[in-house]
Amino acid sequence: MTATATTDPSPRADLGITDALVVDDTGAVRSVDIYVRDGSVVSISDAGRGRVSARKVVHAAGGLTLPGFVNSHSHSYGPLCRHEGKNLPLEPWMMYGWATTVGRTREEVRLTAQLQAVEALLTGTTSMLDHLAGAIEDQEAALDAYEEIGIRALVAPMIADIRLPETVGAAPSLWPASSRAEDPALDQRSARDLIDATVALYDGWTSPSGRTGVMFGPSAPQRCSDEMMREIADISRSRGIRVHTHLLETRVQAGITPPKGFGSWLELLDDQGLLSARLSAAHGVWVSPGGIELAAGRAATFVHNPQSNLQLGSGVADLTEWRRQGLSVALGTDGVNCGGSMDMVSSMRFATVLHRPSRHDPSTWETPLSALRLATAGAAALGFGRGRLEVGEPADFSIFPTDTPAYASGEDPLATLVLSAWDHSARTVVVAGRVVVDDGRLTTIDETALLASAREARAKLLARNSHLAELARAQEPFLTELTRAAKANRPIMPFTGV
Repeated sequence: MTATATTDPSPRADLGITDALVVDDTGAVRSVDIYVRDGSVVSISDAGRGRVSARKVVHAAGGLTLPGFVNSHSHSYGPLCRHEGKNLPLEPWMMYGWATTVGRTREEVRLTAQLQAVEALLTGTTSMLDHLAGAIEDQEAALDAYEEIGIRALVAPMIADIRLPETVGAAPSLWPASSRAEDPALDQRSARDLIDATVALYDGWTSPSGRTGVMFGPSAPQRCSDEMMREIADISRSRGIRVHTHLLETRVQAGITPPKGFGSWLELLDDQGLLSARLSAAHGVWVSPGGIELAAGRAATFVHNPQSNLQLGSGVADLTEWRRQGLSVALGTDGVNCGGSMDMVSSMRFATVLHRPSRHDPSTWETPLSALRLATAGAAALGFGRGRLEVGEPADFSIFPTDTPAYASGEDPLATLVLSAWDHSARTVVVAGRVVVDDGRLTTIDETALLASAREARAKLLARNSHLAELARAQEPFLTELTRAAKANRPIMPFTGV
């Protein structure tokens, strides 16, 4: 699958992919030739039948060719601190996540974005949403990194104006003095500053390629003031800016009562004007059926992050109910420091098998094909096309080799990739018609030099933030007990009988 140049002096296409195995809407597989011009797919025909020539040709050699995966929830601050706070639930883990990533320099913001993008591209992801914490003024460095590497990405500065100890449902009187809950390090910037900085980043960023952009990223409804959320909604509505947030991820969050006058956090989001087609919300593990119905009616998107939900002990999202109520659903990995990796095939595998025990009728189970649709559905929510490998769509696709032992029997290649292959590396990745991974290697960045800088950067970051790690350790016992005592508002995995 190595890209090679043709000798045609007047090619009709910029890129050709020959002998590619593609999967149609029924799951049937066929071998085709694909041609790309000006960043879009212009032709798909049975292999060997097309007459279109191209400047560059990739010989797919029967490789499984899929629309590029869209990671609809990730955090690029994670790659330097993948295991800080491991084996903890979200509430105490968040303190470690904050303590080991806050205060990154502009160079570190760029480095972590590069590391995330490389991991994503090498496993077939062509687009992602980066819910990025840290100084908004430095986040242009992440956008620069994504432009250089060649991935599609929207950066959503993760903002909140309420101090973390005030967002976990515990009254100030319950916090022991040893937890240092009043430490000034936990203070937040004002809503005005955060909104203004996000808008300035949005207005100040012009993507040279058209592949990158900025959206709003309020951290979660319980972490943001009503005034802040209403102004974000107003700006989103008037300017068409997309919004991304976390939503009811844990049992602790499910037990936090929404403001007076609202029966649920979804009702509050709706009243604030945020619940619309411009909103995507990550997790939604503990959203009630009524909340799901409301979100579906407003055309909002929920982003399923199955491994993160399990890894942090948050719960199992009710994907069955989401599907039943017609909710728009996308797929994500979460950050690599709580969700495993940027490997979307792993997320597809979890999404395929995790929910089966709750469904009586196997004809209603998720399948490799439905998981593929989840893994590409975020394209529409992010404005990156329809997430399909079709004529007229953006030329974003990945080729997975089928000449490995996992595929030796010649069975369904998509099912093999999703359910049983142990290597999820893409051999070729194309973004906007450009080959950015060729024969399993990035064409746009020196991976060796990038990786060599990571360990040194991690050591410097942890040393600089050692006082914040002490604060995380001080809060761990209280927050862990808070999580242990939290009650579930439904069974972990409701049995539907369907």
